[in-house]
Amino acid sequence: MEEEIKSLSVGAKLQYPKIELEDYEPKICSPRIILHIQVYDGFHKDVEDCNRGSSDNDKRVWIPVSVPPLPENEQLEWNRGFYVNGGYLPDGDLGWNECIGEEKEMTMWDVVLDMLLTARGKVSALASGDIHGCSISWISSHLLEQAWKEMAQTLTDANFGKMKEILESEPPKWLPDSAASACMLCNVRFHPIMCSRHHCRFCGGIFCNGCSRGRSLLPSKFRTGDPQRVCDVCCVRLEPVQTCLMSQVSRAAQSPTHDLTDLSTLRSWLNFPWGQSMEYEIYKANNTIQGYSKVGCLAPEKSIPSAVLKQAKGFAILTVAKVGLMVTYNVGTGLVVARREDGSWSPPSAIASVGIGWGAQGGGEVTDFIIVLRTNSAIKTFSGNAHLSVGAGLSAAVGNVGRAAEADIRAGDGGYAACYTYSCSKGAFAGCSIQGNIVKTRAQENSRFYGNPSISAADILLGSMPRPPAASALYQALSELYKKH
Repeated sequence: MEEEIKSLSVGAKLQYPKIELEDYEPKICSPRIILHIQVYDGFHKDVEDCNRGSSDNDKRVWIPVSVPPLPENEQLEWNRGFYVNGGYLPDGDLGWNECIGEEKEMTMWDVVLDMLLTARGKVSALASGDIHGCSISWISSHLLEQAWKEMAQTLTDANFGKMKEILESEPPKWLPDSAASACMLCNVRFHPIMCSRHHCRFCGGIFCNGCSRGRSLLPSKFRTGDPQRVCDVCCVRLEPVQTCLMSQVSRAAQSPTHDLTDLSTLRSWLNFPWGQSMEYEIYKANNTIQGYSKVGCLAPEKSIPSAVLKQAKGFAILTVAKVGLMVTYNVGTGLVVARREDGSWSPPSAIASVGIGWGAQGGGEVTDFIIVLRTNSAIKTFSGNAHLSVGAGLSAAVGNVGRAAEADIRAGDGGYAACYTYSCSKGAFAGCSIQGNIVKTRAQENSRFYGNPSISAADILLGSMPRPPAASALYQALSELYKKH
């Protein structure tokens, strides 16, 4: 069997390095190697035997998951022992600790020298007009991403029976930083600035940034609802169960904890302009709608007209802080929800707003905005990555309650549309002004909330995603708003 494996080659003169290991139990196998070793029918059986362990008298040959094919002239050197950062682990009783202890310690000069060499290479490529050299990293990443997607689909079909095993996985024990001075996949030596260490949250191994760019939801026993950094191999392994985990462990799948908006809870007294999570944005939107409904009941002329509500295709609800004299600055966050053809509401999408205004105005205020999206074009505008709004308005706020009436035009990569804005302010502010704002989708917060790193605002607002349980209080507030009209 050993002789047959040694004869396995890729192409005419390339071979995988062969390592004789006595006590090794492989856990993962690179997709690239899986494709090549399929030429040998009996290999899978031997791998299964190797996974069950081998005795001291039964040495087997294993192809490492992170080692690429090597030319024949380097094959003999690999066979002498396991390659570790410029050295070899010879056969015998020499252990890992002794080998690692002999390595030269990295000095500050080594750190600076590596940075200078890397910078010089990039500058030389730009100066010589080497467009291919400058773009090769992007091309490699693009091809690698396509390869991972294709392999993920293959593994989804072939390993459906292993999904239960992955879902029941438990958190691993992380390897200490001293266990590896190079990436465990690409074998690139770690550098404190140019190539830092990263632990895979699923297997506990140590990898470079290039080999651990993936973000995936982890099984329930890991007790986290945010996508976590995983290595490329674990990213492929976890891909088939991501849809299941999105409906079980993601933050969007959890019931809301803070659902009270009355005066018994301090958080309902004032919405903070900048929300750190989607859960708080949902709470702010719920609190804004509830507060606006109460004002509308006391003063019907200050409520949103019924005709406007019936024609609304969606709402953007934000809390913005504004301060200044003559020239004012504002910043805030919020969310957007769209109304579907059947009358139901889409999942929320997080947004942020920054802007500047000029006019006869002065003071400071915190304002809760309800922007009525009257058309599908307005929804498409908010479904883009960013858009610019320009408008004029008159506002006044003294004490706890103030009113502002504004109209604006918004244009961005998703389209353009006119919107109506209703607001309730707290503070001391008065004036009329012309304002410009940039509203941007908070893609990172959307990814954390839904557990999908590639999700977009268009998928959320214009797609067919189910309503998340975490936003149930918001949907209840919207339903009550329409019932009162």
